[in-house]
Amino acid sequence: MVRAMKQTYTLTLTRWHKVAERLAREYGEAVSESRSTLTQTAISAYLGEEQEEFLQTQTQTALTNLDRAFRIQDAVAHVRHLVGDANVREGISAKLAEFDKLNRRVKALSEVVESQSSDMVSVTQLRSIPKDYVADGASYDSKRPKIKVRMLDSQALERLADQLSNARKAAYALSDEVSDLNKAKLSIELETEVASAAGL
Repeated sequence: MVRAMKQTYTLTLTRWHKVAERLAREYGEAVSESRSTLTQTAISAYLGEEQEEFLQTQTQTALTNLDRAFRIQDAVAHVRHLVGDANVREGISAKLAEFDKLNRRVKALSEVVESQSSDMVSVTQLRSIPKDYVADGASYDSKRPKIKVRMLDSQALERLADQLSNARKAAYALSDEVSDLNKAKLSIELETEVASAAGL
């Protein structure tokens, strides 16, 4: 068996992420193509030896491509493993966990803060609504729509808006920090054929 040619490539962590994405896509396409040949080939009639030879060639090509796909898949796992180790070493993993937390907090707070509208009535204003006011459903032709209640007083809303602003600022700062850390270099040895599939 011929030994595959290998070469060491030194790239930033950001570039290695892109390499892994490209290789994963290449793997998916190669497997799909091979599977299609090996499981969905159909003919209308037997046309003789030439047809047999063609189909055998197609089978061999599909199996070769499947082997190549698995080598690519091995490379993807290898790259992701080494990038994962580098992420821990550079402190990126911890910062990404914090970043995810902040993004979820921003989403939760913005949904509450930004859904407050001018047609809401505060809890204390409810007592000034006429006693005979009764909403008659949610249909478009309702004469009296349901009353939207502003559950938050201005102080509570302001506090949530401040939390939202602070969480956004912290997320932006952390995003920049992670971006800078992802400029760290990492050297990985890959088969030249696999590297070529990733555009290296």
